[in-house]
Amino acid sequence: MGKLVSFTHLSLDGYACGPNGELNWANVTPEIAGDVDARLGEIGAAVYGRVVYGMMAGYWPTVSGNPESTPRDRAHLAWVEAIPKLVISRTLDRADWNNTTLIRENVAEAVREQKAKLGGPLMVFGSPRLVHVLARLGLVDEYLIYLNPVVLGGGTPLFGPGRT
Repeated sequence: MGKLVSFTHLSLDGYACGPNGELNWANVTPEIAGDVDARLGEIGAAVYGRVVYGMMAGYWPTVSGNPESTPRDRAHLAWVEAIPKLVISRTLDRADWNNTTLIRENVAEAVREQKAKLGGPLMVFGSPRLVHVLARLGLVDEYLIYLNPVVLGGGTPLFGPGRT
């Protein structure tokens, strides 16, 4: 069976996003970008919660037509469009982005099925509240954490009391 990996940028005080959900504090150095790029070829599916899915689906389809898109984003676009995407949300009615499956119920069963079916690990990108749920269900096999030299003072923690 495959594994589920939580990929998260983390502040020094343990937050995966700021008080208003912001991620602009995450420092994606060339070394981090290179490490992430090296891992992408192994991934069987990208996994998102509702909020991160909305951000990704709102951004990536615009890259090819945006003259201000970075060369790295243009190079990454093919991977983003091709990779199977799983969105786990009780509140979304649909997930229309290319190659996307919406999981609304029976999350543990659906994730275990995907772990067994797909050729590589499932990687949860950000989505700390989803990671909390998946951890409580015993589905997170590995945490890939990029520690950022910033103190946010609030936001959504990756770990906290009762969370593993």
